Amino acid sequence: MARTSGGRGGEWLREGKQNASHAVEKSPQFRASMERFSERAAERLSATFGGMFTAAVEDVRNSKSFAALDAHLGQPAVALASQSLDQRMAFLFEGGCVEMLINAMFGFEAANDAEPSDAPKAPTALEMRMIGEIAGALAEALSDAFAPVADFDLAFETAETVEDDSLLGAKDMSALLAPVTIKSPAGGFGVTLMIPHPFLTGLALAFTRGPAPGAAKLDPVWSSRMERRVTESSLTLTAVLDEFQMSLADVSTLRVGHILPLSDGGQGRVRIDCGERGVAICSLGERSGRYALEVEDIIAKPIEHAYPGAST
Repeated sequence: MARTSGGRGGEWLREGKQNASHAVEKSPQFRASMERFSERAAERLSATFGGMFTAAVEDVRNSKSFAALDAHLGQPAVALASQSLDQRMAFLFEGGCVEMLINAMFGFEAANDAEPSDAPKAPTALEMRMIGEIAGALAEALSDAFAPVADFDLAFETAETVEDDSLLGAKDMSALLAPVTIKSPAGGFGVTLMIPHPFLTGLALAFTRGPAPGAAKLDPVWSSRMERRVTESSLTLTAVLDEFQMSLADVSTLRVGHILPLSDGGQGRVRIDCGERGVAICSLGERSGRYALEVEDIIAKPIEHAYPGAST
């Protein structure tokens, strides 16, 4: 029997809070681009299908790809591939999107007295083609939204009804889930962007490369907003005194009072990490009766221009 996600506040999204997040989702580039995606998605859907559409990205969550797909059994999904990132992601559609799209194209408005429908049936081949068209418009909107800060392609790969957890392959991965609510006078539906963490890692590298030559630049309002977020962002730094390997057997024998010798390679220096990237090398000392760190060397180069300048 097919199971559904139970609406936008589904349990599978709430469970995602317990999963680790990816560093890139907290970056100003990603946050601002997802805001731009809402605008671009509405524009693309309106241009492709006519009518007036709005789109809003809700709070993102992290989960496992298998858990998200398992909760989406019996419903349509579209897999997309990026050759430049060498990664794949997916759009998970909720029921009602095809009916709403047809009503929007013919100018029908939603019936206020409509009773809730039963669990959605598996879409027909024609309906899957229409879902593929919606996904194509959303994929273009996503690429457009990120174009001022990152250059990557995103293409339709396959559209299918989720029958198991193999849509993106046999490997279970941590994934970012970004629910999007799409509305028109004819009604609304939901689609969730399932972005595996390996895709986000590739996206982070694309941020460092910057936009494609001749790509659209950020307008002054967006540029100012993103620059402000860079300076105001709160980052978590980790001080690493040493790193070494231990066998599982040795770890299992650890007890209170055991002494772990440190290697001599670090010479008492401490590395400061932010996420998975080294930031600085420090020496360990004391100040006002507390341990303190003095910066000796900078590992990460300062970002002179975090984002492409807006044309003025």
